[in-house]
This record gives sequence, C-alpha cells and structure tokens, in this order.
Amino acid sequence: MTIWPKKFSCNCVCTIRFTLQRTAAGQILKHTMNDFEMPYEVLEFERVLKKPNSDPTGLAGYFSTGEILLTRVPARLDVMGGIADYSGANVCEGVLGRGLAIALQPRTDRTLRIRTMQIGRRSLPVETRIPLDYFETGERPAAYAEVKELCQSMPLSSWASYIGGSIFTLLKEEAVPLRYGFSLLLLSAVPMNVGIGSSATAEIATIHCLQTYLRLNLSPARLAQLGQVAENQVVGAPCGIMDQIAVTSGREGRLIHILCRPGRIMGDVEIPEGTAFAGINSMVKHSVAGPYYTDVRIGAFMGKRIINHHRSRLGQPPVNYLTEVSAADFQSQYRSLLPEKIVGSEFLAAFGSHDDPVTTVQPDGVYRVTGPAAHPVCENERVLAFMQALREACSGDDRALETAGEQMYLAHESYKSNCNLSCEEVDLLVEYVRRRGAAKGLFGAKITGGGSGGTVAVFGRVDSLKREVPLIAQEYNRRTGLVPDVFEGTSPGALQFGAVRYRFGGEGWGSHHETT
Repeated sequence: MTIWPKKFSCNCVCTIRFTLQRTAAGQILKHTMNDFEMPYEVLEFERVLKKPNSDPTGLAGYFSTGEILLTRVPARLDVMGGIADYSGANVCEGVLGRGLAIALQPRTDRTLRIRTMQIGRRSLPVETRIPLDYFETGERPAAYAEVKELCQSMPLSSWASYIGGSIFTLLKEEAVPLRYGFSLLLLSAVPMNVGIGSSATAEIATIHCLQTYLRLNLSPARLAQLGQVAENQVVGAPCGIMDQIAVTSGREGRLIHILCRPGRIMGDVEIPEGTAFAGINSMVKHSVAGPYYTDVRIGAFMGKRIINHHRSRLGQPPVNYLTEVSAADFQSQYRSLLPEKIVGSEFLAAFGSHDDPVTTVQPDGVYRVTGPAAHPVCENERVLAFMQALREACSGDDRALETAGEQMYLAHESYKSNCNLSCEEVDLLVEYVRRRGAAKGLFGAKITGGGSGGTVAVFGRVDSLKREVPLIAQEYNRRTGLVPDVFEGTSPGALQFGAVRYRFGGEGWGSHHETT
C-alpha cells in the first residue's frame, strides 16, 4: 500500500498537501485535509457559518436562519490537450484538490447579492448586488451584449461577470422565470488567472448551485455548455468547453478523456500506481480573454478555412474540426498552403470569414497561421499517444512512463514554437523538471491551459514529486524571486460531490449531504 503524504514543506517557499491513499489494487481512498472527508472549502464554510453573531468575520450579517444550499467544484489540471480543444481535439484533464464552494440562500426581494471570499490567506471579501430587472428588457431577457456591458462597466466589479453572467445565461437559455433573488457566497481556494480553470470553476459552481436550487435536473453536458456560453458571451473569453466538462464530470483520483467535438466524455483514464500529477504556478498571470490566446485561436480557424477552401476546389467535403486532419496529411497536403502570417484585411478579402462565432478578425491585425493550425493537429495525436502510454504503464511497462512524459515535453515545445504561448518563467520550470528526468522519478512537464504564464503540469512518481518539487520551487525562487504555489491532490467533480443543505435548528446549523 502506498500512502500519499498529507503535507510536506520546503522552508516556506511552497507547501504541498497530498490528499490520497491508494491501495495495491489501485483503488482511491479518501484522505483529505485534516483527515475529514469533506473538501477543505466546505469545511471552511461550515467553520465561518457557525461563528457567533457577535463575530464580525462570520456570516450572521449575510445569511439569515433560512435554508442554505451549497455546491462545490474543483479546479482542473490540464494534463494534455489544452488549447487544442476548440479545434476538436482529444484532451486529458485532471481535477485538483483545491476548489470553490458556493452557498445560496433565497431572498424575498428581486436582488442578487453576491459576495466572494478568498480562503487560505487573510483577504478582504468583495461584494456586489445586481437587480434582477437588469437581466430583462421589457418582458424579455436582455441581450448578452447588454449584460456583458453591465458586468464589465466598472473594473472594481468586473469579476461579477463570471457569477452574474452564469446566472443570466442559465435563466436566458433555459427560459426560467425567477420571481425573487438570492444571496450567493463564494469561498474560493483557487487563485484567478493561473491556468487551472478558475473561470470554469466559478461558472459551473454558480450554474450547478442554481439549477439544484431550481430543481432543473440539467444533464452534465448541458451544465458544461451553459458555463462555456457564459464565458464566451458575458466574460468575453473565446474558450473551448474542455474546462467546463472537466470540473463538472471529473472524478476524484482519475483523469478524464474528452473528445471536444464539441464535448463528448470518452471515459476515465487510470493513473499508473505510484505516480501522480502536480501543478507548479509560475506566478505569471495569464488570461484566455487576452490577445495572445485569441490571436492563436483566430490563426487556427483561419487555417481550417484555408484548408476547406482547398478541399472544396478538389470536390472534397469540408472538415468540421481541424483535428479531423491527420498530422501526416497536414504535413504532406496542407502545410504548404498556409501562410506563416497574414494581415486580417487580406484574409477577409480572400476568404470572407474564419467561421468562428466567438472571435473577430481585426482588419489591421497580423495573425500567425501555420503554427496555430499545426499545433492542434499534432497535439490531438500526442494526447492519444499519451493516454496509450498510461495504459501500458498501468499494465506494468515502466518504460511507458517516460513515453507519456515525452509527449508532455513535445506539447510544451509546440505551445512555445508554434503558438508563442509560453514565457521565460514557464520554460524555466519545465527545464528544471527535464534536467532531473526519469533518473530522479520525474517523467514530463508542460505549460497548461491558455498559456502565456500560469501553471506547469508535472508528471512523476509520488515520492519523487514529494522530494523534487520543493527543490524546484527553491531553485525557481532563487532565479526569479517568485514564490510558486503548488497545486496537487484530487477531489470530486461537481456532480460527484453533489450538494449540501444547511438548516438552522435548536442546536445551531445542521447539514445533509446529497450525492447524485
């Protein structure tokens, strides 16, 4: 039996809490923070909820004694696939030990009161209120553009686009009448803009909590789709659906295989016994709403449009997703057709549209095409090779661990060379892992999510991660002056966790956990 250590530290540079116990048969036994079965964010909510009314750091001034509904969603670790999701690729994702809990209590007026609190460190809560009438134009739901402008009109409250936008999307898309508002409290252990799906975590937590309260019984696919719509239409980030599916349907102790055409769960992927994945935060902020990610996406869609134009001239049907093209065919048939770069106005004059509803080609913009188009085509095949290597490793072939890690290094190199979505700090972390290599039990590393900073995923043996990651963090700190966070562990996805209902009685707050 292999026990994952619950905590180890590296002279205050970082702290890692491994939270699983695995039997010889490969089964996962829950061994979470403080030896409780509930995730940390839920325990923290209960601690704050039960503070006396006289304590100003409690919730007596926010919630009444009415019933409170709580859901909890984990962050995700993009193990393989990343930005290839919007091109229809296979991706392989994990759910982390950190997450976000959201608590809802009905109100008797037509106001949405939203408060967010970061946990794990001392910080100030942030609060806003949205009248439900702002979500309406006459007797009809408002347009997405109106709600986007509302949520982002003031920088201090722009964070509310994730929460308010998710609420509005659910009400609009499901045609749900909402007579009264509610108070929402977010308790998050997930930092924003570090590449572990914080936006999807907030969106799915909000939508799942509200649909549970309204008893809508939406399917997992629909929950994820609504989260993506909220991010595309209100937040304004042109993301794929990978993150939303992963945090909705991910399972504790497993990776999830998703085919993003547009979003089909292909099954779980077993993690070889004695190995694990961790994330090291470079502390360089990233955002999928930023220009670099958006330009790479536009370039990929331009590439698909040019390929389909060529196919139509040959009497061939169009491809719906760029990853329907094999890497061999891309290299032999299509790569030479694509410009390395093209000005937006030239592309529009030649092809009319890039066929992407969530991004806009700027006439004066200059877009790289060959690299952004090549990346998802090759990444799709790397993901399949990675998952096959994990299966072989689970069958006892230890050499396959290095094969899986090599696919991660190749993925990182493609982010860097084909997409220009890496940075010096992230490259440094990947290099620190590569130098140690399989000889020290570290098999692979890569940038994650939308790139341009954020988190590096690391694959290795559990004891090696325990030993080497603190040393990497120290080395990185000496070189850059930055103190990296480390993300690890695993926890239930939104649906696996379910919901908790809290009721106030003669002995204070009591709870009932509902699983799906």
